[in-house]
Amino acid sequence: MAVNFHSPEGLFDTSHNAFCLYNSYSIPDGHTRSVSPVDLFPRHDIPTIVLGDINIHHSASNPARFLSGYDQFISSPYFDRALAQVFSLLTTPGVYTRFPFTSNHRPPFLDLSFANTALPPYFSCWNPSLRPTSSDHTALSIILSTPLLKPLPRGLNWKFTDWDHDSPLLSDLMLAAPPALSTPNLLDLWFNESLANITHLITSNTPTKHPPSYPKPW
Repeated sequence: MAVNFHSPEGLFDTSHNAFCLYNSYSIPDGHTRSVSPVDLFPRHDIPTIVLGDINIHHSASNPARFLSGYDQFISSPYFDRALAQVFSLLTTPGVYTRFPFTSNHRPPFLDLSFANTALPPYFSCWNPSLRPTSSDHTALSIILSTPLLKPLPRGLNWKFTDWDHDSPLLSDLMLAAPPALSTPNLLDLWFNESLANITHLITSNTPTKHPPSYPKPW
């Protein structure tokens, strides 16, 4: 399902007067899915979000899961297509979005959200912690806001990074193994994901800078 939103005066107080939302449910069908990667990731110049239950498992969305060759075969075309069309993953890797009612199935990460390059300036957060529903899927929210109204993030004060705390954590950090069937796109995804995990560990133990007492004249 595709929905187009129009704002004659400009969306989010910008020059964009349209916003596109793709919502899909891709049904497993043997070695394919009912929604193809080409249909799921179109090229648009306007801000676009692609989301849905795609029924695929990929290391970019769930780095801690061991993926079989079948999982890679099914999911790689979708992430390769997303990368080719310059879509980025909005969802937080490793956060489960489905909790089966039966105890013999483990929680998976099936509900994915992507954005094209025109949308990230408006993206605030992806939130999986809404109230439980009768579904085995978690209710999700994506918050968009006007870039001009966002406060600038504070810089990190690297002089006070707690390296005594970080060093053993970095030594024990388990990163996903490189893809067995390596392609340039898969290697990029694996590298970016590994770098993000390392960066998050360090920045989470680094305080932010305080605003100066005397602002600069400019």
